Amino acid sequence: MTAVETLNEELEKLRERIEKVKAVLSSVPKELEKLEEQLRTVSEQLTRKEEEVLETARKIREKEHEFNELRHKIKHLRQLMESADSPREYERLYQERLRLLERAHRTAEELQELRKLYEKLREEEHELFVKEQELERKLHKLKREYRGLLNELRGLTEELNAKVRELVEKYNL
Repeated sequence: MTAVETLNEELEKLRERIEKVKAVLSSVPKELEKLEEQLRTVSEQLTRKEEEVLETARKIREKEHEFNELRHKIKHLRQLMESADSPREYERLYQERLRLLERAHRTAEELQELRKLYEKLREEEHELFVKEQELERKLHKLKREYRGLLNELRGLTEELNAKVRELVEKYNL
């Protein structure tokens, strides 16, 4: 085999490698775009979930405040009942206390439901956070691979150009 044939074979192998790298490179931007869109979607979901968690926490604080106010009113009514002057006054205070106790019971149940909801939302928020982190990791890995492929393509192109120059110089083409 002559030197020209050998060099020609090497050039063909380089071209084939370049074509393979280019084929892989052409699919990467689509994958990157898909991952970035997924990441945007998950980030938006996470933001909405965080807002939902904060809103639920605010509602819990309001219910706790309402419950504490009811407890203080009930305590105050009990003290008033102990010092009531007439059976009629005692009965009125007793009915008012019963009404407040029922309301306190409903508020406690609502508070319990809000706390369950809060825990559920926190779990969902955590799952979205983990998903977001995973997508970011995949995106960075794909970008790194893309840069590596670009560098490989650049190296192959330089190698091809060097071989062509070598041919031109050697055979005065």
